[in-house]
Amino acid sequence: PAPAADRTGATSTSAGRALWLSGALLLVALGVVALLAPLTGSPYRIHTEALTAAGLPGGPGTPGHLLGTDALGRDMLARATYGLRSTLVIAVVANLASVGLGTVVGLLAGFCRGWVDQVLMRIVDVFLSVPTVLSGLALASIVGQGRTGVIVVVTALYWAWTARLVYGEVTRLRSRGYVDAALAHGVARRTVVRRHILPHLSTILLNIAALNGASVVIVGAGLSFLGAGIQPPRPELGNLLADGSQSMTYAAHAMVVPLVLVIATVLSFVLIAEGLNRRNPLSERRSWLDA
Repeated sequence: PAPAADRTGATSTSAGRALWLSGALLLVALGVVALLAPLTGSPYRIHTEALTAAGLPGGPGTPGHLLGTDALGRDMLARATYGLRSTLVIAVVANLASVGLGTVVGLLAGFCRGWVDQVLMRIVDVFLSVPTVLSGLALASIVGQGRTGVIVVVTALYWAWTARLVYGEVTRLRSRGYVDAALAHGVARRTVVRRHILPHLSTILLNIAALNGASVVIVGAGLSFLGAGIQPPRPELGNLLADGSQSMTYAAHAMVVPLVLVIATVLSFVLIAEGLNRRNPLSERRSWLDA
């Protein structure tokens, strides 16, 4: 029989594959729903005929409105799918920007060392020391509201975390003998980074991107919920939650629908990150699902 350690590793790898595949399928499904948003109709049109005689919003199953309407009579299916589209666009763009910027800074600091290391990592420390919510609201008041503003704010909040993790990994790789040997033989630094550093960063960058995705969705929606992000009537899951909270006592579906989509989106990123983590049986990173 196989040693217990081998069986444990195989089980962990199998579980990891199932987790990241489930997360990827869920994320793809959400992406397809967002892409099909134009087929659901206009998210701005007010359907007065869908309101009740007392002027209350129609609930799920209202003729012509599968998920009902909001307090103003706008179709919830259309607003939810367009809101999901806005949230996913913010998540993808801000995630790529923060991971990209953090990777560049972490590479420069970890590989160049000296004063470059000291200056860049002190900047990173400053960004990491500022509370996320307060700094997010402050930045939003400076860069402005809207999709671009949210992307800039979220990127500014999360690039430093990526830089810190990449810096640690690059510092470890930089101390390897084969890197010193390559530099001693006159190999250009750019070539050393491309051949010996970047290939080893792929796994950690995938994990960072997945975990970042979950955080970006929460923070992006949170900014809109607090009125510092995308503004109504343009739909985004955060401001849909804010609108729904005002009519929760008589139209709970207006809050439940965007809430379910936020949870599903965050869950997809978490499952991908957890799966990638468990596929590596030698990983010492703490498991989200074991916390």
